[in-house]
Amino acid sequence: QSVWTNQSSVRAALHVPLNSFFFNGDNGAGMVYRSTEPNLMPFYRRVAKESELRVLIYNGDTDPSINSFAAQNWTSHLGFTPTQPWRAWTIDGCRRMGGYVTRYAERLDYLTIRGAGHMVPEFKPEAAYAFLEAWLAGDEYKPYVKSCKHPPPNPRRSSTVAL
Repeated sequence: QSVWTNQSSVRAALHVPLNSFFFNGDNGAGMVYRSTEPNLMPFYRRVAKESELRVLIYNGDTDPSINSFAAQNWTSHLGFTPTQPWRAWTIDGCRRMGGYVTRYAERLDYLTIRGAGHMVPEFKPEAAYAFLEAWLAGDEYKPYVKSCKHPPPNPRRSSTVAL
C-alpha cells in the first residue's frame, strides 16, 4: 500500500501534494492488535436481560474503520425486538438529516450519523450534540417531517449553542 500511495501518478490523481507523508495507522510498529473477545453478542444480551442499562451503539455512515452496514447487521442479529424500525432522525425536528436509527425494546438504540467518519463529534458536532442530548434525556430522536418548512423551537435550549 505505501509503495502505491507514494507513486507521483497516484498522488496527482488523488490531488495529494507530492511532499505529503502517508502512514499506516493500523498495527503500528510493535503494536499488533489482537481481538480478545471473538463475540460480544452474549455480553450485550446479558446487559439487556440482567440490568436496566440503556445502550447506544452509533457510528458515522462514512466511517472507513467500522462500516455502518456491518454494525447495523450486527445489532439486528442480537435477536432484540425493534420498537422503531430503521427510520430517519433529524437535528432540528424538521428536515435537517442527522442519520438513521433503530430502537429496540431491550433498551438498545442503533444510530448512524449521516456524513460522519470515525470521530463523529469531530466531523458532525451539531448532529452529535443532538443525538446525545436526546439519548441522555431519554427522549425520542427527532423525526424527519417532509412537510416541515421551519423547525420547532427546542425548549431545552434557552439560547443558541454555537457548534
